Amino acid sequence: MPLTIYKRGRFWWLTGTVPTREGEQRVHESTGQAVEREADKVRLNRELRAQQEIDLDPKDRFTFAQAVDAYLDAGKSDNFIRKLLEHFAETRISDMTGSEVRAAAKALYPTAAYTTWNRQVIIPTRAVINLSANDGKCRPVLIKGFSKNERDIKRPDTPPKRAVDRSYIDTFREHSDDPRLSALMLFLFQTGARISDALKLEDDSADVDLIGRKVIFRDMKNGEDGEADLTIEMVYELQQLREWKRERLTSWEVRIPWGKNRRAGPRHSGRGAKKPNNRLFGYIQRTSVYKDIKRICEKAELPYLGTHQPGRHSFATEMIVRHGVDVATTAAKGRWKTKKLLLENYTHGEKGKGVIDKVFGKKKPRKSANGDTTSPRKRRREG
Repeated sequence: MPLTIYKRGRFWWLTGTVPTREGEQRVHESTGQAVEREADKVRLNRELRAQQEIDLDPKDRFTFAQAVDAYLDAGKSDNFIRKLLEHFAETRISDMTGSEVRAAAKALYPTAAYTTWNRQVIIPTRAVINLSANDGKCRPVLIKGFSKNERDIKRPDTPPKRAVDRSYIDTFREHSDDPRLSALMLFLFQTGARISDALKLEDDSADVDLIGRKVIFRDMKNGEDGEADLTIEMVYELQQLREWKRERLTSWEVRIPWGKNRRAGPRHSGRGAKKPNNRLFGYIQRTSVYKDIKRICEKAELPYLGTHQPGRHSFATEMIVRHGVDVATTAAKGRWKTKKLLLENYTHGEKGKGVIDKVFGKKKPRKSANGDTTSPRKRRREG
């Protein structure tokens, strides 16, 4: 039954059905109009919208919630996704704009810095939409990230990223009471690995090849596999770590755990009560790593820099700045996708006057072929 209007009290009402893709939908609601002509316009518009909905391209009906389902089904990370899903919910992607996404960032994290808006809203929203757009399920959406040059943004309070040298790693290792952390920090420094890639390595996997002195990282952040070379020092360190883990497993087999029944002998709780796993560095979650690193940094009186700065930032700086390795080789060895990203974000220049003194400072006069140490300029002037 098509829509009709009828007078009810002061206003005109709609009654009847409209077609949908699932069948007919019953309608019985007020037009909000007291004039018959205006009420009839409402009726016509309602019927027109219903027909347009039926004729709509499936790409234009695809919702953000559907895109999130596809994203998670593809095995992608769910970091920051929950808040985005609660905010956009069943919003059609065809109705979303870059400005609306930027506004959502400010609404979801009103006191955050612009870097947080980019990391927790702009980047994951792009990723969710782009995955479905690449599969032809929805339209792409152009979403511009926030820049530090924009007005009305908050800049991060955290200090700028920095690189460390080998002395930082050595001091950390000297004060470490956990062989896993000692090996992990050296590994990050010498390979430039991300903490997530390092923790996924399994001890008995062919991806850890100590004889060939290499490891293979599977499904990295960019979705590709990557390879890292190991120094002889690192191979020895991993061999020692394996031996420590074997001894710990043996002691775990004969442990007496805490329990209700009183038993004689040593008891163990906490980390000592957990059975060693098959991960190369023994950690499952990165949060446990950060907690232990903070503890050791406090003991060693070192600034806490997490894992990315002693790792990728220091690897890039050590290669390019301190040892003069070319950018292309560094990008390949550190598994950077572009040389521009490497140079703009991961290399850190030397500080202090030592660099200028080294390059431009007064040097001892060179000896000439006849043994004369007089400078060439002085000899010309005297001649």
